[in-house]
Amino acid sequence: MDNKNSAPYEWIALRCQSGEMSAFEDLVAVMERPLLYYAASLTGSQDSGLDVLQEVWIRVLRDICKLKDPGSLRSWLYTITHGIAVDRIRRHVSRERAEQVELEDFQEAEEPSFADEDAAAIHQALSQIGLRHREVLVLHFLEDLSIAEIAEVVRCSEGTVKSRMHYAKRAMKEILGGGIYGKAK
Repeated sequence: MDNKNSAPYEWIALRCQSGEMSAFEDLVAVMERPLLYYAASLTGSQDSGLDVLQEVWIRVLRDICKLKDPGSLRSWLYTITHGIAVDRIRRHVSRERAEQVELEDFQEAEEPSFADEDAAAIHQALSQIGLRHREVLVLHFLEDLSIAEIAEVVRCSEGTVKSRMHYAKRAMKEILGGGIYGKAK
């Protein structure tokens, strides 16, 4: 990039590094739209792009004093944006892989039936399982929400809800000792 085009960015960087109060606002005003477009292009959604951009601004605010060449401000900003977006994509892919492994292990369990007198034991058992498992059971069986509705509430995929439900039922069965609970009467 020639000096004529980099000069305004270099000036903003120098102002930010000197602690000028309005400099960061100027930087955001100039670079927010192009960085958001880039982040959204990488992540595939405007919402994810906004999340990335928020992390970018936090990092820029924290690290702008470490920028050795103020003339490279734009490339530095795009490098930070790229790194954060790629990390986000990797976490998302990793999470999807983990969910897929859980789903491969998942088998539809027969729905247990419980007698009314078993309610106290069931509530006690619910309090002994982890939050993620407890919440799906409560939302499904006590609040009568669908798998899709639960996924929306707990902010995960429907497959993850099914997997959590499977493991929650297994944990409940173990806690209840496989006795009379969970068997049709």
